[in-house]
Amino acid sequence: MSPQLPFLSSPLTSHEQVIDRACRIGRVNRLARVVVASAEESDVLAAMSECREAGIADAILVGNPDNIRAALAAAAISHDTFEIVPAEDDEQSALFAAELAGEGHADVVMKGFLKTSTLLRTLLKHEHGLRDRELLSHSALLYVPRYGKLLNVTDGGTIPAPTLQQKLIVIANGVRVLRSVGVRTPKVAVLAPAASVRDCYPETLAAAELARIAADQWRGEIEISGPLTLDMVLAGPRALAIDRSDPVAGDADILLVHTLEEGNIVAKTLIQFGGAVFMGVIAGARVPISLVSRSDTMLNKMASIALAVCLADYQRRDFPALPLIDPGRAEVRR
Repeated sequence: MSPQLPFLSSPLTSHEQVIDRACRIGRVNRLARVVVASAEESDVLAAMSECREAGIADAILVGNPDNIRAALAAAAISHDTFEIVPAEDDEQSALFAAELAGEGHADVVMKGFLKTSTLLRTLLKHEHGLRDRELLSHSALLYVPRYGKLLNVTDGGTIPAPTLQQKLIVIANGVRVLRSVGVRTPKVAVLAPAASVRDCYPETLAAAELARIAADQWRGEIEISGPLTLDMVLAGPRALAIDRSDPVAGDADILLVHTLEEGNIVAKTLIQFGGAVFMGVIAGARVPISLVSRSDTMLNKMASIALAVCLADYQRRDFPALPLIDPGRAEVRR
């Protein structure tokens, strides 16, 4: 079936525009269906209720019916607002959520009151047909008011210390997220402790090699530069009075970090001290995976679900994914 809603002709630049796009998808096509695994979590249910009222998405709740109804009551939501699918435990909740998504009954999978590892392990079993890439990765899409555009910090949620090959997949997943909000040729900054290659900083050597490989193999699909420091990524060389021409510095769409801890710190610092609005999604599967935490504001939760809806709409349109790079062609050059 051809999409009824025209795709984006220009990039979205704020969380408000992401939420508006998700609402338009709901109005023109239908409300996206979010299956919540182990839905005995009042904060998640409150977010889904807000999304339903806003016209972003509806939900299917999987888990213990009595506990779900108690969580709905705690969130002041009527017990008949959402469909409830009974499950005996977290493993069965994850299984049923995977089956619903695999059979086309859900557009997004959302984590409720269960471990992330339990949910992801089940979703990636081959029998569910949800495996797209061999690696899932988290995108923290941030609206930073002073930056003027959306910035995808990745990966700060799933892969502790990615290898070179894993980082290439993280980039591919991050590009898909950016394209779902209209950024056709994302600019990728590879973060490092220095903006030039230095033997005393192995991260700079890795960043330069990664940037070289990605630029060579994905020519015309992305722009990439590295190593770059965080201040160069956000401000650009001119603002820092640095004599260097770089098309990515100061205008990046994706910030590729070296480790999970680094990504987590960068994203949370921008949120706490830069006034950023957070939208998070896990990409790399045939359906987006949404995770929100208790510490997220209601706006962050709604925006995160809206981003997952936009990504699901993008993937339904069967746009070609960024091709994966052959590991044999990604050997490190010295």
